[in-house]
Amino acid sequence: MSASIAETLPERAPAISGLAQLRANLHSSSIPSLDGLRAISVILVVLVHLRVPHVPEIHGVLTFFVLSGFLITWLLLKESDRRGDVSIPDFYIRRALRIFPAFYVFWFLHFGLYLLSRGFPPRGIFIDYLTAFFYVSDYRMAFSHVRPVLSHTWSLAVEEQFYLIWPWVFLFFQYDLRKLTRILIGIIATVNVYRWVMFFWVHVPDSRLHVTFDGRADHLFIGCLVAVLLKRGALNSLWSAITSRIFLPAITLMLLVASIALGDHFHYPYKYAVGFFLDPFLIAIFLVQVVALGSAWPWRWLNWPLTRYLGRISYPMYLYHGLANDLTLRFLHGRPLWLLAPVAVATVASMGSASYLIVEKPFLRLKSKFSRTEVS
Repeated sequence: MSASIAETLPERAPAISGLAQLRANLHSSSIPSLDGLRAISVILVVLVHLRVPHVPEIHGVLTFFVLSGFLITWLLLKESDRRGDVSIPDFYIRRALRIFPAFYVFWFLHFGLYLLSRGFPPRGIFIDYLTAFFYVSDYRMAFSHVRPVLSHTWSLAVEEQFYLIWPWVFLFFQYDLRKLTRILIGIIATVNVYRWVMFFWVHVPDSRLHVTFDGRADHLFIGCLVAVLLKRGALNSLWSAITSRIFLPAITLMLLVASIALGDHFHYPYKYAVGFFLDPFLIAIFLVQVVALGSAWPWRWLNWPLTRYLGRISYPMYLYHGLANDLTLRFLHGRPLWLLAPVAVATVASMGSASYLIVEKPFLRLKSKFSRTEVS
């Protein structure tokens, strides 16, 4: 059985307070600041698809990927620590209860609205719906010449494909976290080399690499790597340093903004040579920082009740944000963006709340039967 984090994270000076707070927060029933990061991510996605200027195009989904890899791995580590093993069937039951009810209600609602408004879809659009239904819309989007219906489900497909692989890798190496660390570093490096070769040598288009599991897998695995490193107690001097002052997360954000600006200037060459490697690591560092420093005044807003609630309903908000944006643009056509943006966020939050309260919560209550840890 792997050692508990309290045993594996030695107390060091200086900056012990940041490391100690990180340790304590990681073991709380609800890890601070993660819901706040989810809220930021989904609002970024809403604003990007509303075409609000200067909103970073890829970083909402990118943050979701890093968060997912981190949290899923941390929960697997906790389960392994408490029970001596992980249950793959229980893992998939928990994921199904978390993901499928809201998604398939959304899918049938969207398909039903299409049928009522336009009749039975032509072959191409029907295939779009089918690929979304079976969580392979990422490859449908990559290889189709038009933007498919339910195109935003590509990121959900990437996450589902990750779930098919990662629990099995974790199962075999859960008792040797050093080896698991090396495997994760190897996966991340391999995906980056593969992406570099595919873009710069094979010259595949951005649409092929941006939305597929093989083009984005490392972003999830970076979150996994950070969770494993924290569990091992590795790089404690790094965690101490980056959580030692309340202003340090702002520096991480400034570096991320600088990288986004360079991406806007140099476009795809920067994105695939630097940005897709650097940015998820900066997001992972920021994640660690705000988990440790979430009670400090500059970052306390990440844990306000409203922010946490938006994070909790971020999944259904993501599902329905296209419909919410369409409704907002239809009823407020020609209005300025300063009015459209908050109305769209409020509309999708209302839709997300309805989905969460009516569809998701009854199924979420069942998850405790399949785990001794809290699963988000």
